[in-house]
Amino acid sequence: MNTPLPNQWGSNLQKAQTHQPDWDHYVVTKVKHVRAALLSGIDTFNAEGFTVPMASGFIELTGMRAGAFRTFLKIGFAESNRMLLPTFQLVENGAIGTLILPSHCFGSALQLSNSPMAHFRIGGDGRRNTLATDIALLNFALTQTDGKKGNEAGLESAR
Repeated sequence: MNTPLPNQWGSNLQKAQTHQPDWDHYVVTKVKHVRAALLSGIDTFNAEGFTVPMASGFIELTGMRAGAFRTFLKIGFAESNRMLLPTFQLVENGAIGTLILPSHCFGSALQLSNSPMAHFRIGGDGRRNTLATDIALLNFALTQTDGKKGNEAGLESAR
């Protein structure tokens, strides 16, 4: 007669993973909703703390939830030669990335945003916040940080 060991059914269980996003290393999410405004380029635009001087356009992308946070990428467009640095911050229940781009990029960014395959990446210090229609570009091709360019970095990682 075999006597079962106590708690044998649970002896190989592992601790559950938390599945929390790693905001220091960026998070990629699918675009769910797009809001856009075409502006005069004369006035300063302000949307919940995101300020764009001499704004000619604004796009707000809402993504999927990441952990407990709603995700947003706010893109401002301006004629100014002095562009502001991209940012990222966690506020209450929101993860907000920002970009400010030249005015002539507005139409292209709006078209990318409305693609059924549109994804964006936010996190870290914000400098790699971006928008793409191919998730592979966000997960690999744009993440090279060693100072090497394009094919050099790709060839070295393939070795």
